[in-house]
Amino acid sequence: MSDDTRAARGPAPSLTATQLLLARRAPLHASLSPDGSLLALTTSSLAAGTEDETISFTLVDVATGDERPVPGAGADDRIGVWSPDGNTLAVLTEREGTTTLSVIPFGDASGAGARVLFGAAHVVGPPVWSPDGRTIAVPCRRGEVIDRTRPYRWSRPIPAFDGLGPLEDPPQIRLVDVASGEGRWVTDDGWRWGMPRWSPDGTRLAAVASLDPTGRQVGQFLRIIDVEPSGTSEPHAPDVPDVPGGRTLVATWLADGRLVVLIGEPRDRPSGTEARIVVVDGDDVGVVTLRGGVRLLGDVYGDNPAELADSYETVLLADTGSSVIVRTGSRGRMGIARLDVDSGTIDVLVDGDRCASPIAAIGDVLVFTTQSCERPVELAVVPLVGDGGERQLTSCSDGGPTRVVARRFVVAGPSLSNDQHAAGGLELDAWFLRDVDAGDGPLPTVLVVHGGPQFAFGESFNVDVHALCAAGFGVLYTNPRGSTGWGDAFAHAVHSDWADGPTQDVLAVVDHAIAEGWVDGARLGVTGNSYGGYLSAWLSATTDRFRAAVIENPVTDLVAMWGTSDIGFGFFSAQFGGPPRDRMDVYVAQSPLHQAHRSTTPSLFVVGEVDRRCPPAQAWAMHRVLVSVGTPSEVLVLPGSSHEGSTYGPSAARFAHDDALVEWMTRWVGVG
Repeated sequence: MSDDTRAARGPAPSLTATQLLLARRAPLHASLSPDGSLLALTTSSLAAGTEDETISFTLVDVATGDERPVPGAGADDRIGVWSPDGNTLAVLTEREGTTTLSVIPFGDASGAGARVLFGAAHVVGPPVWSPDGRTIAVPCRRGEVIDRTRPYRWSRPIPAFDGLGPLEDPPQIRLVDVASGEGRWVTDDGWRWGMPRWSPDGTRLAAVASLDPTGRQVGQFLRIIDVEPSGTSEPHAPDVPDVPGGRTLVATWLADGRLVVLIGEPRDRPSGTEARIVVVDGDDVGVVTLRGGVRLLGDVYGDNPAELADSYETVLLADTGSSVIVRTGSRGRMGIARLDVDSGTIDVLVDGDRCASPIAAIGDVLVFTTQSCERPVELAVVPLVGDGGERQLTSCSDGGPTRVVARRFVVAGPSLSNDQHAAGGLELDAWFLRDVDAGDGPLPTVLVVHGGPQFAFGESFNVDVHALCAAGFGVLYTNPRGSTGWGDAFAHAVHSDWADGPTQDVLAVVDHAIAEGWVDGARLGVTGNSYGGYLSAWLSATTDRFRAAVIENPVTDLVAMWGTSDIGFGFFSAQFGGPPRDRMDVYVAQSPLHQAHRSTTPSLFVVGEVDRRCPPAQAWAMHRVLVSVGTPSEVLVLPGSSHEGSTYGPSAARFAHDDALVEWMTRWVGVG
């Protein structure tokens, strides 16, 4: 087999660490019954030693943790949501290759009562029951697909969005009558609609609209839909004045009819600005001033298929009176708090060295996901009142505890240059992970860089990291300038400085770990995805510190990214102070592609074949330069994979990525 057509390595004869980790069940969706007694849970897993995915749809008894199949559910049913009276589950099901909606009367063991609601087809999100239980709101596609085997014309600014595919058929909100099964549209435009939320009186829907068909507005936006009793009027959902768009937006109604909105990275502030909460009361919009220094939302990158822990659907939940349950985030950790929106007071409910995310709060029960860099995702419960302690609810990790232990530490980093941050006040949170039997070092070590750049690493579980540790490597990561969870000035410090400042930060952490005797400074590798791929490419070309690099879905040419990435037009202008025509010198000077001819670092590029965020050409261009100067370079192509394909994509892609990561580092860095 020639070098230029080498195939990805096949499965090893014995089970790899990645195969064992992905054989554990990963929670995808959960819905708590109105009385707080039962959890409808959807999980996925890959049969050990195979690429076969199994979806399980079960009921978990909240009091005991006992788990059983959902009575009356079919093999293709999943993502169940309880009706307000707790007597019915609305579920997504596959019918002849199309996702549709069914209702299952709870307790009907024969399944005879299960009924398909034919008014909902091409469903793309969880169903949401109206307060009276008569109607279900659900995002659906209309089935209007272009025949791409024939010539066609296009007017949108981009043809497709990463992970979503072509954009000619964006989901709209459809109302389905539970009794008759008939449906009607309440939105009908070119926006992408999702996350509908019913007002307490059932007359309005708050929903999120994104992907402006003109491309002029970037982000997600709040819309409020007046629900007409029939479909006679034209669907209409006006803008909500004074509520800015955001990178992500989640809303929930209070019992008194006010709407609470969590805005992640508000678009009226610089890119990377901390999340804030506003309250919509009729025509009045007020910003909630938080007391106690707690930061909201939190975004900590993981690398595991437990989508429930990453979902924004439930990061904001109505509680009682004027309070909400909200996810918090700071310095690589995520917790949960109760926030009174009238006073701004915060009561922390869940915290510690972990990442937690709320799922449901009913009565005195809070259900949430919990994980750490050492422990995979599980569901747990904690009482909202009284003195009862936290209790793990699920046992998804049947394989037992992992073999990785973490050392958490802080490094004094270089001073930030932006005026908003006091000189000398920078601290870099960092983690060093190793196998429990690897000893204290010094170990050959792989530096892992997170994406974003305005996200964070920390206590999220990472399959890649555990696979490297199982192979004998130490793994080191940190949150350099630009990361979230340490304040606006820290996050904004990466603007127009993607390269030099973050390089100083990560190398300061590397040098500290070497000085402590944990890391073998002569045997270092570097890897990362997205912005992590960018900085890995930059480090591989501008330093000689690393013996090898695995560069996944990278940015290498900032000018090309501005025009070809699905988010490039707005994102890069915000990051670099304008489009390339105004800042060409900055774009070119900080592009790894223009440093690649200097690189002597053996580099493996990993590309998702349908990555629209960082198109594969970004990796291929730098690979071509490395080959031309004689630097060892290969490209691993993941068919059918988007930007996060090695995490949520086809199982073959997940295995191939981790196998290649471990093989490349073993070949060039060495272990033992």
